[in-house]
Amino acid sequence: MKNSLALKILRGIGVAGLVIVAANSPYFGLGLIRGLCKRNNRKTWRKFYWSLNYLNRRGYARILESGNGFIKVRITKKGEDVIRRVDIDSLELKRQEEWDGKWRVIAFDVPVSKNKNRLAFTEKIKELGFIMVQKSLWAYPYECHEELAILRKFYGVEKCVSYFQAVEVEDEKFWRTKFNLGHKAGDK
Repeated sequence: MKNSLALKILRGIGVAGLVIVAANSPYFGLGLIRGLCKRNNRKTWRKFYWSLNYLNRRGYARILESGNGFIKVRITKKGEDVIRRVDIDSLELKRQEEWDGKWRVIAFDVPVSKNKNRLAFTEKIKELGFIMVQKSLWAYPYECHEELAILRKFYGVEKCVSYFQAVEVEDEKFWRTKFNLGHKAGDK
C-alpha cells in the first residue's frame, strides 16, 4: 500500500479527523472531499471511491452513512497503525553539511522478553546509518534525538534505550573514518 492512493487517502482521513475534532464540525472533511470530487474527472473519482472502499474492507477506515447523501469516514486504530508503520519505514536522519564535533550515542539493554522489539530496533538504527561501537552501543555524528524518540516509542523500548552526546571519544579517528568525516568544527 506504500505510496498508493489508498495510503494518501488514509493519511488525509487521519489528518481530517484531527481537524474535525478541533473545528467541532463533523462535516468539515466532507466538504473537502466534495471539493476534490468536483475538480477531478470520473476516472479519478472511481479510483478514489475504490480506494475508500478498500480501506473500509481492510478495516483501516470506517465508512459511516449519514443523512442528506453525506458519508462520514473515520480512521480506525488499525489504520493509524498503518500510517505510523509507513512513517517509520520512510524515516530518515538528517545530515548537516558541517559536522559539529559531537557524537550522538545510544546504549540499550532490552530484556529477553522483548527480543523481537530489540532486533527490529537494531535493524532500523543500522538502516538509518548508525555504527555499532559495541553490541548494544551505537553512534551517529548528527542530531537525531527527535527521530530516536519516535523509534523508541514505536518499538516499545523507551525505558531500555538511553541517548547521550559525547564530545571526546577515545576511538574518534576510527569513528570518523566510518562516517567519512574530516575534522571537527573549529579544528585547524
